[in-house]
Amino acid sequence: MSEQPVLIHVQNFEGPLDLLLHLIKSSSIDIYDIPIVSITDQYMMALRQMQDHQLDVAGYYFVMAATLMKMKAKLLLPVDETPEEEEDEPSLAEMQDDLVNQLVKYQRYKQVASWFKQQALARQKFYTRPEMAVPAGVKLGKLAPGLTLTDLKRVLTELTERQRQPELPMRLIRDEQYTVKGQIHTLRFKLSKVRVAVPFGQLFDNKPNKEELVTTFLALLEMTKQHEVAVDQPNRVMPITVKPANLGEEE
Repeated sequence: MSEQPVLIHVQNFEGPLDLLLHLIKSSSIDIYDIPIVSITDQYMMALRQMQDHQLDVAGYYFVMAATLMKMKAKLLLPVDETPEEEEDEPSLAEMQDDLVNQLVKYQRYKQVASWFKQQALARQKFYTRPEMAVPAGVKLGKLAPGLTLTDLKRVLTELTERQRQPELPMRLIRDEQYTVKGQIHTLRFKLSKVRVAVPFGQLFDNKPNKEELVTTFLALLEMTKQHEVAVDQPNRVMPITVKPANLGEEE
């Protein structure tokens, strides 16, 4: 019984540029100063090894091999013995520049692909919890038909963008100046002074800082949840308004 030949699997490459880049890195060669003769010999040896190990070698590997052999011939043959080139045929310098540009571009693609792969692996460590149903017995705040929390979020975003300032490289860490509880008292005071619905934007100062803006917004949501205020929008072109929930009842 004859023994089966042992197949040695060499590294799989994604194409001729991948193989060339591997040879360049393995030999510690500067990608902008490639020794054509040496790299051509290494490339041809790699192709022979791939064939010897019974691996299918795609045709574009041989296209690159022909290009390298042509560049090697241009480099080694004396000028007076070099066959006359056609008018449209690139020179050795042009072929070298084109090869370097292809390798640099391919190297960048590989780096970007590696970064995306790392991000995908990192994303697999996170689990997104599905949206939970509202527990039984919990009453939702009063919103006019067609008005959603997305509309409130949009208004908050507009206010934030209006006061956006360039980030400083250094920040002064201060004690907490605003709390949800404190802003609830502030809103109660402001709303107690009016007898009509107040535009949403007027509940904030002219130039509120981000901490005040977010804390006040959370306080308003809490008051809506507790049915202290009613949020309304008469129509899609009118601003969102806020009023005490019992304002209409007292009248």
